[in-house]
Amino acid sequence: MADMGTRWLTSFADVAEPTCELVCFPHAGGGTSVFQGWQRHTDALRVSAVRLPGRESRLREPAIADLDELVAVLVTALARLTDRPYAFYGHSMGALVAYELTRALRAAGLPLPVGLFVAGMDAPQRLDLDRAHDLPRDELVAWLVGVNGLDPEVLEYPALIDLMLPTIRADLAVVEDYTHRPQPPLPVPLHVLRGRDDVQVSVEGSGGWAELTSAGCAVTDLDGDHFFVQRHERLVVSLIEADLVKEGAGR
Repeated sequence: MADMGTRWLTSFADVAEPTCELVCFPHAGGGTSVFQGWQRHTDALRVSAVRLPGRESRLREPAIADLDELVAVLVTALARLTDRPYAFYGHSMGALVAYELTRALRAAGLPLPVGLFVAGMDAPQRLDLDRAHDLPRDELVAWLVGVNGLDPEVLEYPALIDLMLPTIRADLAVVEDYTHRPQPPLPVPLHVLRGRDDVQVSVEGSGGWAELTSAGCAVTDLDGDHFFVQRHERLVVSLIEADLVKEGAGR
């Protein structure tokens, strides 16, 4: 299990006696590098990121396009975390993965995260998404540029786009093929982070996260679009740290 955990999880620094391990889940098409700067903003947390197939060091592995399959693998891969305090942060697709993984850990009778932080995603029971993952290549690329999911400068490198698209399609399918199955609320505190100019998230949709927890839900609005975290990295890490320290990050 240790070998599998290393394959699926990367940490960015060795933190002596952290209060909590913060496990981060990237947006569609994203990887662990999205979070590589987070550790420098906290001494209390050990920041880790889930290393998904189809990108970075696992580029040659096919991405997983089914959420249930992905969650089942992650339950096994991350089970070693549950012997100490840990929390989840997920952005966009990563928010949905983190939420469903928490529900799967509960079903497996494993200790739950002490906090669930979600950003860039409406509540799962409120999702109403475009079906972009099966668009023709050029239409998908145009859609990605339109939602700030692809830097227009990358259009100059069609071979790179073609390398990235299979993973992006699979990640989008994870979200777009998702159907929420009602369950009792999670006994885990939730904190929703939202970009004020994020056209992919609504006030009503993100507010729906409060229905999914029995342990309280906070909502924080920050300036920026869907990727507002890039502008507020230090602030986001500080908010997460403050929440976890306040909760004691223990069991």
